[in-house]
Amino acid sequence: MIYFSNQSKKKRRNYRIFITIVITFFLFLYNYLNKYNSYFQSNFNYINEFKKIEDYLKFCNNTLIKIKKKKYENPKISIISPIYNRGKYVKRFIKSILNQNFNKIEIIFIDDCSHDNTKSLIKKYQKKDKRIILIENKKNKGTFASRNLGSLKSKGQFVMFPDPDDILEQNSLNYLYNLAKKNNYELIRFHIYLGNKRILFIKHLFQLPEKPIYQPELSTYLFYALNFVFQIDFFVSNKFIDRNALIRALNFISKDLFLYITRFEDGILNYFLYKTSKSFFFSKKIVYYYILNHDSITKKKYKMSDIKCTFLYLKFLFEYSKNNKHDKDMLNVLFNRIVIRRNLRKKINHITNNFNLYIGVIDEFLGNEFINNKNKKYLKVLRAKIRKKYK
Repeated sequence: MIYFSNQSKKKRRNYRIFITIVITFFLFLYNYLNKYNSYFQSNFNYINEFKKIEDYLKFCNNTLIKIKKKKYENPKISIISPIYNRGKYVKRFIKSILNQNFNKIEIIFIDDCSHDNTKSLIKKYQKKDKRIILIENKKNKGTFASRNLGSLKSKGQFVMFPDPDDILEQNSLNYLYNLAKKNNYELIRFHIYLGNKRILFIKHLFQLPEKPIYQPELSTYLFYALNFVFQIDFFVSNKFIDRNALIRALNFISKDLFLYITRFEDGILNYFLYKTSKSFFFSKKIVYYYILNHDSITKKKYKMSDIKCTFLYLKFLFEYSKNNKHDKDMLNVLFNRIVIRRNLRKKINHITNNFNLYIGVIDEFLGNEFINNKNKKYLKVLRAKIRKKYK
């Protein structure tokens, strides 16, 4: 009798342990599956955040702009935006900035030979607000050169590079400025809102570090970014940058490259920002509203010259990193992502002429001592495919 009693107690104890394990497992599974919602709810009310941004977009699209005739000295933030034929968007863009609760700003437009009403609209608002500055290129220089020209002309302690067909979320400048000043951050990355309650590259959200990153770990982080969150860290429109850090990064870039880079120009700047900035922080706040436009430069088809430019600046980066194995490894990842995956492998079917130029550039990189064997193997396969297609 005692034996059976002990057996029943053991079974009950085992049963309770089993039930506890099952409940724990399902609680863990529930929390994991709801990680997205709990993440936002614990940091900010994302439903209200999305609604606020949608309402603000409607405001920027419909409400007449009211500019106060004031001159603010000593700008703290420089907003630099190369612009080309964006007359139908520029009013909304200016409105999203001038309606901020942070006034110590300057808005630097670099007009790259627009032939619509872009310049006339900017000049109209410039007469009412001296914080708006217009630089006119005498010839078309492209986004990279224009942006860097604006950077050198800027006076603010911090710099942003929003596109002129997008908008900044309301009161975002005050938030970013206070965050950077309080914590001495030189580089802040924030979230980009795409509309329809979507955040850009949301799938990478939980791979991002929650604490600030400082040198020398920041240089090491670049390798992590290249491998796992490549897209998320190679924009400049989602960065708030200390101007001193920006100038340090630009000093590494050959002045000759300013006029050649037409594609993936964000990549080369971000590369040196990560290498030279002293501190980096991921903000969980939505600051930027990215508006998809069919006439955006990112929607245009690639030309042979664009791909050649990409090879050109990557060749420059390899030369820069030739004495550092860690940099070499990072650049081989970047090379694989941009040149092989995005340019050659995906664009191979769109080659209609000058395919010998592809072959020539591939041969040049095959002879480059800095490119690893894995990438050279990919290049040889792509070279064979091009030869087979056009023999």
